[in-house]
Amino acid sequence: MVAVELSIQGTFLGPLQTPSGTFEPTGAKVNGPCADFWYLRDGKIERFDCYIMFDTMRAQMGLS
Repeated sequence: MVAVELSIQGTFLGPLQTPSGTFEPTGAKVNGPCADFWYLRDGKIERFDCYIMFDTMRAQMGLS
């Protein structure tokens, strides 16, 4: 297994379409912590999981 801790960074500049509707951009800076897990077998990727702190990102975008 390979584990990677990272952060998705950007600015909320375009509309965000979600199952509960579309949110208009706020221009807010976003820094969303994430963790990726790569599960390998015989040198090949068997499974990949990505966990993103959506609640943190939504709060930074002003959507909470």
